[in-house]
Amino acid sequence: MKKFAFLTLVVSSLFSLSSCKKYEGEGGRSQIVGKITVNEKLYVNGLLTQTVSYPGATEDVYIVYGTQDSIFDDKIECNYDGSFSFKNLFPGTYTVFAYNEVFNTGNNVGNNDDDYYTKVPVKFTVQIGKNEVKDLGEIIVTR
Repeated sequence: MKKFAFLTLVVSSLFSLSSCKKYEGEGGRSQIVGKITVNEKLYVNGLLTQTVSYPGATEDVYIVYGTQDSIFDDKIECNYDGSFSFKNLFPGTYTVFAYNEVFNTGNNVGNNDDDYYTKVPVKFTVQIGKNEVKDLGEIIVTR
């Protein structure tokens, strides 16, 4: 009976030690921070008239944990000044992105009916370690 209890203890210890690898995601002590600035292009009848810049308040920023997946794992909204922070991350590789809205003029420049916008990601892939703060700096998105 003592041998069985000892064997059970050894096997359970091996299983618990093999499951200690931490994968990318929430639960750690690292973070990724940055700030979104929006450059908005103003068009009149399909022609660029002016570009204005302002903090990206309420802009969405997305994060992908690891390199195995292409679908985002989390999304946050920027603060009033355009700043954002993904906190409590384990060490590993992360992809952070936001979207540009690219204006496309249609075939008929005089008529705005066929103008349209497409979304193009602005991506950053970063590697973070334990207790690290990775600052992406200012990220400029276009509207």
